[in-house]
Amino acid sequence: MAESSDGRRVLLVGSLPYQDEASAMGRAVELIQNRLLALPDGEVGERSDRFPNGERSAWVVGLIERLKSETELFDVVRTGEVNEQGLPVNFRGLTRLRPKLKPDELGQSLHLGYDRFALSSWPHFQQLRDDGGNQALRFQIGFPSALDAAFTMLGPPKALRYYPAYAASLARDGDTIARELGAENLLFQIEAPAEVIAAHKLPKPLVRLTLRPILNLVRRLDPQVPIGIHMCFGDLNNESPFAPKNADRLVYFAQQLVNRWPSSHSMAYIHMPFAAGKSPPPTKAKAYRALRDLKLPPGTRLVAGFVHEQMSMQEQAELLGVIEEARGGPVDVATACGLGRRPTETADLLLQRCAELASAS
Repeated sequence: MAESSDGRRVLLVGSLPYQDEASAMGRAVELIQNRLLALPDGEVGERSDRFPNGERSAWVVGLIERLKSETELFDVVRTGEVNEQGLPVNFRGLTRLRPKLKPDELGQSLHLGYDRFALSSWPHFQQLRDDGGNQALRFQIGFPSALDAAFTMLGPPKALRYYPAYAASLARDGDTIARELGAENLLFQIEAPAEVIAAHKLPKPLVRLTLRPILNLVRRLDPQVPIGIHMCFGDLNNESPFAPKNADRLVYFAQQLVNRWPSSHSMAYIHMPFAAGKSPPPTKAKAYRALRDLKLPPGTRLVAGFVHEQMSMQEQAELLGVIEEARGGPVDVATACGLGRRPTETADLLLQRCAELASAS
């Protein structure tokens, strides 16, 4: 996987707003075809009155709803206000849990269920891969960072104490997935909005503290499975709590992560969000100047998360040129965040746009 040496690819960073996992994967293959970097299952989940678009599409909120019923592990300390999609009305409206166990004990008992999702979707992935004759295509499994999962459910300061428990649970799920499906078929993606937002707010000397939860999880995962990093600003009801004006701090965060990355594990890609919710990406060349200085390991791809519906296709093509000029070479393309909470017609538009941009000369 040399950085974009085989042409631009499209990264789907996670959730998709289709009927179920099988139709999400089928639609992605139909619209993007051989430009896919890997194929996620769309993260839809079971539909219900509580989660009409699927409990997996509801960010980490679906997990909170399940875990709050595990009364031997958690107490509910606050019930959040939700909208018609089952999502919190804002970032302050989350349901909060309180662990009943110490971190080590919780780590032994907690089951987040990502193994169950992957095993259920695998036959659909396998069929699509066989039909397309692309045996090199990997099944992309998205994990929240342990800090992000803990922060969303527990809030500060308990998240800092308990994130290793979440890392232990995620790693067990990862081990089950790799054992059952084969490491050669997989790509793990770690999604890190809590760390990225913190890195934008902290002084530079403290940014390294935000890397610890990511690296803690990476070291626990099967080293035979390549790992991609989805840097993110969060996206709730198409709103982000932070919209940067340039890529400077993203690049700084990424470089610090690369510099500390364990040699035992392969970094497949780093995805950088240049847009944020409703906010389109900046268009001025100076916003992307720092990309030239980013030094990635051999084989690690840089994915630009700039595809956005508020820009025309021509504007996006021009912006791709600006980003690649700043970088000094081709980049892969993506949206800034998953699309599972967006209308299906918006998702179709953005997937088609990603495919066209990746194919552009």
